[in-house]
Amino acid sequence: MKLLYEHTIRDEGGLILLRSKLRAVSRRMGYTDIQRERMELVYNEMVSNQLKFAQGSGLVQLWETDTTGRALELFALDFGPGIADIENAANDGYTTAGTMGKGLGTIGRLCNESVVYSIHEDKTEESSWHGVSVWARFTLAKSKKRQLLEYGTYTRSYQDSIFNGDHIYACTIGDQIRWLHLDGLGHGKEAADAVDGLQDIIQLDKPIIERMAILNARMQGSRGAVAIMVDANKLDKTLDISGIGDMICYLICDGVRQNVSFPQGVLGHAHRSINVVNLPFPQQAILMTASDGIRRSWTLEMFPRLWRMHPQFISLFLGYILGRNNDDKSLMVLRTAPQTK
Repeated sequence: MKLLYEHTIRDEGGLILLRSKLRAVSRRMGYTDIQRERMELVYNEMVSNQLKFAQGSGLVQLWETDTTGRALELFALDFGPGIADIENAANDGYTTAGTMGKGLGTIGRLCNESVVYSIHEDKTEESSWHGVSVWARFTLAKSKKRQLLEYGTYTRSYQDSIFNGDHIYACTIGDQIRWLHLDGLGHGKEAADAVDGLQDIIQLDKPIIERMAILNARMQGSRGAVAIMVDANKLDKTLDISGIGDMICYLICDGVRQNVSFPQGVLGHAHRSINVVNLPFPQQAILMTASDGIRRSWTLEMFPRLWRMHPQFISLFLGYILGRNNDDKSLMVLRTAPQTK
């Protein structure tokens, strides 16, 4: 995924730039006039809510993604007072500002997928954040194939450099979703060079431990990296996980966060023996992998209801809230898709 634009919402003066960017990108990608009109309506709702309630603490981001098809995604987040009753706020007719109250309720109908999430300032005993966050995805062509697994990713380089030492490769092979999550040592060009061009490794018809050995050999002579490789099996709902070094991996299930740790070392250099962890992946469980650019000092209770949300929203939200500003940062979130009748 690629961050196309970010704007801090303090007043109406600078909003023309983001609206212009949205129009130009959506036209370039081939969205219809109706789709583009809907995007602007959602964008306007995000911005108007922040201007009314967030006291200049909000931002809006525009992302181009290609997970289950090319898409544009709008992501908004603020540090305002939040919404006391988020369930009612998403219904038409609910308002605290003397308007018709149709804003948040219409977002879900205008886009392909969306999330509205909030923690009110009166309910932050356990949380370090309060405010409102909204995510809306507009796909060019929605896949007709039923998804057994959903995932979301977030990557952002240090100081928004063109070189990112964090990289996530993902693909579908048969009944598996595979991904390789890498963090090149340090940041900048040398870190990015160490992790570039490795997509083919996760596509090899070999067991995960052999692919990790090939990855280690390919990284010889480079700065090196720490990494996690995952095979998520859709049908038998299991996970094969292998990793080396200081990476973050959590399995979240039934209100419990289980940490998966890895042998010390650096791929391409000295490290302990590579092993594989096999875990069950039950319905609605979440697997999260992250680089050390994401802070670890958080609990599930800090973000109530977040774990029911779409993995892409979780990735964008936690990437912003928990991301450190002195390093590249990345995370990936996977869960089994909700079953629909």
